[in-house]
Amino acid sequence: MQTIGSRGASRILPQQGFSLFELILVIMISSIVAGLMAGFVKRPMEAYRDLERRATLVDLTESALRRMSRDVRAALPNSMRVSGDKLSLEILYTVDGGRYRELTGTNPAPSNEAHGDPNDWLDFAGDTRFNIQGRFTHLGFTYGTALAAGHRLAIYNTTTNVYTDAATDPNTAVITPSSTTITITDDVDEDQITLSSSFDFFLRSPRQRLYVVETPVSFLCNLGAGTLMRYQSYSIASAQPTNPALAPLSSAASALLANHVGACEFDYDAGTASRAGLLTIALTLTDGGEQVRLLQQVHVDNTP
Repeated sequence: MQTIGSRGASRILPQQGFSLFELILVIMISSIVAGLMAGFVKRPMEAYRDLERRATLVDLTESALRRMSRDVRAALPNSMRVSGDKLSLEILYTVDGGRYRELTGTNPAPSNEAHGDPNDWLDFAGDTRFNIQGRFTHLGFTYGTALAAGHRLAIYNTTTNVYTDAATDPNTAVITPSSTTITITDDVDEDQITLSSSFDFFLRSPRQRLYVVETPVSFLCNLGAGTLMRYQSYSIASAQPTNPALAPLSSAASALLANHVGACEFDYDAGTASRAGLLTIALTLTDGGEQVRLLQQVHVDNTP
């Protein structure tokens, strides 16, 4: 405190600033207000993060289910098989199809092509050359050049024995051997198929259906790693492969369909000759305490 003498009297100057008590009081009040404000802001922020996490999980799950459904719809009839633990699904993937020519016949104008050459027909007595009625529309190929290894023809497959036939390569079967190459040529107004060696298909199709089959496709859920993987470009095996560390999956091309997989189940009802099969896929994804479970059902046309 400072005093200044004036005319024999002293005057006390006022003290400047806050007292320690006032400063502590302001800090306490500010802390309380900040705590209250943090509580109001934290809950909406956490809710937003949870909502964003759930939306991401839903997108991942739906994307995986759409991809699997698309592949399943392209499966060779009666080629779907599910492992005993329901964590693995395998199909034979078809890249194209058509109706084979079984008899002579004249196509309508403008070609008016009769196709009277017996080599244009599939007679089921050991064939090396025959036509389809029309053109392949999805298969990528060059006329006169053999299709890439792994392409095979299948007619009237009625059971999953197609895997055994494909693995053992008998001559009379529903699917051509792996060693038989396929070449497509232009026969005026139809595509003509030439096989590198004579082959006798086991059964005639009532609707003259023919399928061009590529390599198998497998979907495997690994709950330990929390992944759903897709495998392709591997050789056909009689028994369903489920271990990616072993052949033939060890040499397959793989792609991650989903991570954060907490649960996965494939359930397949093959149906009957008059009722389509039904595949049910249940997929659960979890992340940060959030969980999303979606169910997808795919009707499978097993009419060969």
